[in-house]
Amino acid sequence: MNKEQFMPIITLTTDLGYRDPYLAIVKVCLIKSIPDVKIIDLSCDIKDNNISDAAFILKNSIQYFPENSIHLVGVKFINSASTLGKNKGVDNTRYLLTRYKDQYVVSPDNGFITLLDEAFEGKVYQLYFNDANQHNFFIKDIFVDVAAHISSGKALEEIASETTDYYKAFQFSSFTSPENLKGKSIYIDDFGNIITNITKEQFYKSLGSRKFSIILPGSRIQKISNTYDDAKIGDALALFNSFGHLEIALNGKSAYKMLYPRDVGRSFDFNLIVEFND
Repeated sequence: MNKEQFMPIITLTTDLGYRDPYLAIVKVCLIKSIPDVKIIDLSCDIKDNNISDAAFILKNSIQYFPENSIHLVGVKFINSASTLGKNKGVDNTRYLLTRYKDQYVVSPDNGFITLLDEAFEGKVYQLYFNDANQHNFFIKDIFVDVAAHISSGKALEEIASETTDYYKAFQFSSFTSPENLKGKSIYIDDFGNIITNITKEQFYKSLGSRKFSIILPGSRIQKISNTYDDAKIGDALALFNSFGHLEIALNGKSAYKMLYPRDVGRSFDFNLIVEFND
């Protein structure tokens, strides 16, 4: 890879937020190390160390980025309420690098890679680093150097070694039976819309020529809307969003605030049942 042909785009997916100086410090370190870098905040307000949210965001955004973009994912801990781990345990002091869709992904060894794509079979590298103090601010002290190395066109093997012994985590899949389709919330956006793991393809394949009812707390939805304005203000609706997932929304209001149980909030798995009838 020729450096002159590689104008690096680096995205940041972190829980650093915007109130404190940490994010700005990471960015200025990237600029100092890679003067021609273009930095994009994919999402830097991940809440509750929710690695599932981080994976959802990158999975549905990566298609818009050019080849050789570098995605730095600085969210450490796994959300055990929404994922099921397999094989070895989480190691938050171990960092991984891989190629995915002709781009680079750098993340802690916390299941992020398989949450990004449960069918992932590409090469995974464990990163080298020397100082235990680098863990305290690993995005600045480790990931910045990794991004600089990649953008220089140098071999990955100079900073990492291939491994197959990394943590694997998977979202709970939606489930179809002859009578219904069961899914759950996998992401809640800032509008309070509830995005489920039921895809458009799966929905219509299961539905066939039948009618359906989406069962919600206090209401039923029996049609798929094209826009949020298809429902009256405050009414619940279902549509397939730009990511191709079934989304539950309230026109002009937060579905999350209205439909999630008050006493448990986002720690509760919002389960969704689609009933089929002839």
